[in-house]
Amino acid sequence: MTETHLAILKAATVLILSATAGISQTPAPAATPVQPTQPALPKPLPGFYRNLIVVDPAHGGPDAGARLADNAVEKSVTLTFAQRLRPALQGQGFTVTSTRDSDPSDLLSTDQRAGVANHDRPLVCLVLHATSTGSGVHIVSSALEPAAESSRALRWNEAQSATIPLSLKLANEVGLALTNAHLSVNLLRASVPPIDNLICPAVLIEIAPLAPQGGSRTPVTDAAYQQRVAEAIALGLASFRTHNAPAPSSVPPAAPPPLPRAVPPAPAAKPATNPAAAKPSVQPAKPAASGASR
Repeated sequence: MTETHLAILKAATVLILSATAGISQTPAPAATPVQPTQPALPKPLPGFYRNLIVVDPAHGGPDAGARLADNAVEKSVTLTFAQRLRPALQGQGFTVTSTRDSDPSDLLSTDQRAGVANHDRPLVCLVLHATSTGSGVHIVSSALEPAAESSRALRWNEAQSATIPLSLKLANEVGLALTNAHLSVNLLRASVPPIDNLICPAVLIEIAPLAPQGGSRTPVTDAAYQQRVAEAIALGLASFRTHNAPAPSSVPPAAPPPLPRAVPPAPAAKPATNPAAAKPSVQPAKPAASGASR
């Protein structure tokens, strides 16, 4: 190897060592600490859905309810009326769900009906009944007293107490609409299942025969009569929504406080085995014996 080649190799070696030394002496940039990823908070559920109505046609399946005129049974009349009520409510911009859309083979308990309504978080729940006694439309609100504002959990049989003031406003709005439709109205207070288990404003609506003074008696099975009642109820609910659940503004509202939680009743303990062995503006009329008492 010539001296020239040796000189070139030495020079190359010096350059490589210098470059290596420069790299080792250059401080590495400080690593940016990785911030732990915060889980996305779930969006708060609204207190209610202002356009959603739950309709509960009473009875069904093995529970036929009361025997009405023309050999009709209550479970069929409430279902038919619910089917007339749905398009009337939809015409007012409501979405309608129902606890039953047919006659089930199994019994639907009142706790199950309340569970369906509470899960949907509707603006209003309507419990439908029919009777052959009395006259006009009976609007029944829960007999519970309003709950204290500080209540965060409610007993299952007192869940409605959180919304009693709104339920009374609802009864009044529907009563006014029925009165304007020239239908007689009775406003009542009673704890008829499942109304006490509902966490939304709720009323029980029981249709009785229409018996105007000096006129012929119209049975609850009359289609035209049912249609008049359905349209008046839809108008009443639209008025209730306007006054108590106005349309949202362009400014996003603050998240509503969560509704009180209805606590279902604890299952009964198994026994130990023994090894040895009217009108809203007038005073409400007295409740007549009716199907709502069942």
